[in-house]
Amino acid sequence: MKKITLLLLLTIMTFGLFGCEKTPEIIPVDCDVTPDHEECIVDYLDIYYLNDFHGAILETDDYIGAANIANFLITKQAENPENTIILAGGDMLQGSAMSNYYYGLSTITLMNQMHFDAFGIGNHEFDWGLEVVTNYFDDDETNGEANFPLLGANVFLKGTTTIPDGIEPYTIIERGDYKIGIIGTVAYGLEYAIAGSKIEDYEFAPPVPIIEEYATYLRTEADCDFIILISHDPGTTLNIQASALSGDAKLDAIFNAHSHSDYVSSNMGLPILQAGSNGKLVGYVRLNLENNAVSSFTLENLTYYSNPLLQTPNQTVLDLVNIYKAETDALFNSPLITTDEYLSKTDLSNWISKLMRTATDSDIGFQNSGGTRINVADQTVINNSVLYEIWPFDNVIITAYIKGSDVKTLMKNLISDTTITTFNDDTYYKIATNDYVFDQYKDYFTNVNQITNTGILLRDLAKDEFTLQGNTYPFFYLDNPLLIEHD
Repeated sequence: MKKITLLLLLTIMTFGLFGCEKTPEIIPVDCDVTPDHEECIVDYLDIYYLNDFHGAILETDDYIGAANIANFLITKQAENPENTIILAGGDMLQGSAMSNYYYGLSTITLMNQMHFDAFGIGNHEFDWGLEVVTNYFDDDETNGEANFPLLGANVFLKGTTTIPDGIEPYTIIERGDYKIGIIGTVAYGLEYAIAGSKIEDYEFAPPVPIIEEYATYLRTEADCDFIILISHDPGTTLNIQASALSGDAKLDAIFNAHSHSDYVSSNMGLPILQAGSNGKLVGYVRLNLENNAVSSFTLENLTYYSNPLLQTPNQTVLDLVNIYKAETDALFNSPLITTDEYLSKTDLSNWISKLMRTATDSDIGFQNSGGTRINVADQTVINNSVLYEIWPFDNVIITAYIKGSDVKTLMKNLISDTTITTFNDDTYYKIATNDYVFDQYKDYFTNVNQITNTGILLRDLAKDEFTLQGNTYPFFYLDNPLLIEHD
């Protein structure tokens, strides 16, 4: 229903915005022209890059915002269409109320407006079930459709070398007389960062042999002049190995992701870049070309203050954002309660552990530190949008009975809350945790009984408790007595 509503709104908006408007003439600038025909001689490529955007659509004090980023990218692409490439490095959709509500379709639609050329898949594209995201890459416009491919050369159906439908290993784009091959991969072993139920049918193969295979094919069979790698990988090992590829398998640039790091570097003459997260930065690499090769390069991560275009919204994209805001404002921006103290991620993880324990009448609650994503400032108005920032993942609460010896092991590895002071090794205790923790830490359970999927979203449980506290207390404090009742 959400998608249908969104598509209808987009249709109405598109007619209203563009029905009486002529397409502006795009005049390339900074482009040499041959004497006998008016084709652009491309002697450089400008590559713009976002990674780990996490649906950061709205402009905030920390995030540039989709409308401002769009203004920058659309302008650059219009000025130099034959020199410009726009890429995404994964984890683009999951993580904000305005994106999650539409299961990422809102972000996909904005990316279409920004003229992205390719989207390298990340681990969080699996969070709703891979088929939710690949539906946007199935050539069926009735369910929403991306205008660019989703890349994952080493993503396979488990036990096979078959890439799932909706994912491609590479794409080829043309700029001037050049063909550019773009390969996408995911870090080897990154399955651990995905809830077990969402990744059980898939696996990520070691990427470097696959990169070598496709890079060689793209140069020798597909006649590509340059090869770019998008890897949802921090790059610690991958960059060394991938930079060493030579001959027909040689790469020309590497774009990393996943660790939310801000760096520009080079290895063996290749530019390497990762552009932070949540649209705080826009990565930029210029490849200077000479004699069908990269002669030199420059690279930087652009901030809000780097270019005036990043400080001004594109009106078309802003209108889209305002449609999303109008549809979701009542759902996400109604105040629940105001904080009267600073809340760290650890504080909030302890609190949600206590809440899960209390709501399920368990002996101990567990939360992974990575499942709680932001600190919350004093005097923050807590609403559903803020809750999506704190707990962006659609984790469901699981309860089970495990031995005290296993409880002790989990307590060393996770944030927990309990009123029990001593756990006996051979006694069974009821635990409450999120499904990601339950799936990923199963090896820590020597015995487990009475597993129950409560069907309760962790974030929804938090919302219910904040609502109750907002009706009872003037402010939220960590030591406010919990008001939720267990079943």
